[in-house]
Amino acid sequence: MRIAKTAGPLLVFAFASFGATTFSVSIDTSSLNGAGDFMDLNFNGGFPATATIDNFTGAALNGGSLQTFGTITGTLPAEVVMSDDGADYFEGLTFGNTISFLVTFDGTPGGATGNTFAISFLSGSNDPLLTGNLVDGFIARFDMDTSGNVTPTTFANPSGGPSFAGVQLITPEPGTGLLLMAGVALFAAGRRNRV
Repeated sequence: MRIAKTAGPLLVFAFASFGATTFSVSIDTSSLNGAGDFMDLNFNGGFPATATIDNFTGAALNGGSLQTFGTITGTLPAEVVMSDDGADYFEGLTFGNTISFLVTFDGTPGGATGNTFAISFLSGSNDPLLTGNLVDGFIARFDMDTSGNVTPTTFANPSGGPSFAGVQLITPEPGTGLLLMAGVALFAAGRRNRV
């Protein structure tokens, strides 16, 4: 019986680790190269899901201007984890040609509405940059439903043409999940046979 209790959490961990969804985000900022403006990342919805941003490149960040709200750990360009209703990461930056980063969504939102992670660039007078979405100012948005499924949306550029944002789903190597589950099952079976 002790073996089953040991194997159980391992199997739960194996399944839970497959719930994360990672996207690569790349935003053409060449029209703003050298300009000093602001970036706003926000994550709103049902705790306890998380959004983790890492591998951030393409802009010189102004840490002295950083403002955060909600539960956020870390600072860019290192890993940042946003994990609360109303989490907001607002920082000044100087644009390069392309801003890119990975964003990983994990867990399932609480409540009935799901979560929204959004990316905005703003001028010093708070006007949206690089997007025709003047209502929200988002250049890209990721909607996470109450089952943890994530749907990305990119918004047209200010003249109505293609979005300056590119989003690509990063999938694990084929069979990686099955190999891990098989290994955990073999480990549990081996422990049971030795007792």
